[in-house]
Amino acid sequence: MIDFSFSWLPFVVVALVNFFLSWLYYSPAVPWFKAWQIGTGMDPDKKEMTEAEKRAMPRLMGSAFVATLLFSYFLQVVVHSFKAADFASGALAGLVVWLGFAVTHSLNTQFEGRKPIVLVINNVLYLATYVVFGGIVAVWK
Repeated sequence: MIDFSFSWLPFVVVALVNFFLSWLYYSPAVPWFKAWQIGTGMDPDKKEMTEAEKRAMPRLMGSAFVATLLFSYFLQVVVHSFKAADFASGALAGLVVWLGFAVTHSLNTQFEGRKPIVLVINNVLYLATYVVFGGIVAVWK
């Protein structure tokens, strides 16, 4: 049976940490940023945002924040439904969700013309967040 139980504190912490970790992971501060830019078709030498990109930023950040809230909630649903009671079982639940959903959907993004390096870069973050946060949610009730 699906367990929709919910805990506010882990929800807020996972959502906020995931949001800022993702922001940092895709920032120019990381060594894989240029490879990711090239893989997504962006110009790695571009230094300034266009006006259209600046106008789109609130929508992009807003949708990213909504996505991280949904991630945080539904990760709790899955971990609680698996009845994960320790870090390892929560991490395993996260791994199963990552492999079953994140990887499969990421593979389908190749039709968008992105290079395989983007798939690798994105899924390293997804794997880490699903597994680590799954373990945290399991022990933090």
